[in-house]
Amino acid sequence: PSRRARSNTEADTMSCDAGWSSAACTKCVGQGSIPAADGFDTCPQCGGAGKVRTRSACCARHDDDAGEGHGHGHGGGAGTVFGAIGPPGSTLPGFTGTIPASLEELFATLELVDVKGDRVVAKEAFENKVVGVYFSASHCPACVRFSPTLDAFTERNAADYVTVLVPGDKDEQSAARYHKTLGANFLSVPFGSIHRTLLMTAYSVYAIPALHVWHFADAKHVTAWGHTAVTRAPETCVRDWHGGEQGWSWFDIAGVPKSWRCVAVAPRAVRTPLLAAEGGGAAEA
Repeated sequence: PSRRARSNTEADTMSCDAGWSSAACTKCVGQGSIPAADGFDTCPQCGGAGKVRTRSACCARHDDDAGEGHGHGHGGGAGTVFGAIGPPGSTLPGFTGTIPASLEELFATLELVDVKGDRVVAKEAFENKVVGVYFSASHCPACVRFSPTLDAFTERNAADYVTVLVPGDKDEQSAARYHKTLGANFLSVPFGSIHRTLLMTAYSVYAIPALHVWHFADAKHVTAWGHTAVTRAPETCVRDWHGGEQGWSWFDIAGVPKSWRCVAVAPRAVRTPLLAAEGGGAAEA
């Protein structure tokens, strides 16, 4: 090919991504979430991105009817969980952190701070533990009631479990104050991190408090019903989570004493309907 042809190809391949424009979402003013009656919701207009993404003329010119594109992508392709927000490795103006290709990568590189605001390395904090992803906010009465229970639970199980706060407060100062109120047993995703938005998007959180559990070693989601497990089966749920189990059963909800339960019923048989029901990833109220 001619020198001019090579130049055009390189420009299309290397600069087309940069041709996307980013502007704050008008509905959530760039936050990715909107206040709700009992907490916060993912912004329906931007899907939690906080930004409005517009395709450049380059992509409009090259994309074909089959959607195969022209040798590079802008997210949303096969294997990208957060493609609607941006391609893996990219950043968004106004946010810290980069967009990962998968939930496994997100948790391995998750931006974290302790109660003093000091950075914490996720891989070190999560090693040999299951992770409770706690969606909560200071203006939520139900969160205020549940947080002391979760704090004590986290302290008792510190060798095998860690709680990560995903703050739903309206601004950075409120989120930092809330973290200090919760105390040293909680780690937190910084308010200004893109990882906070990605977690909200991945788990489709529509009501708080919500406690999702992630198995770090196995790189998989265990349950969306962590709140119920901590409340109803606090002595056994961490062990069950490490085994990939739900962490609670209908016996726990009904308050049936363990001594009354039929030993012939396998725990998995009791939990199967619940696991099937939660397959859609909806959070508990």
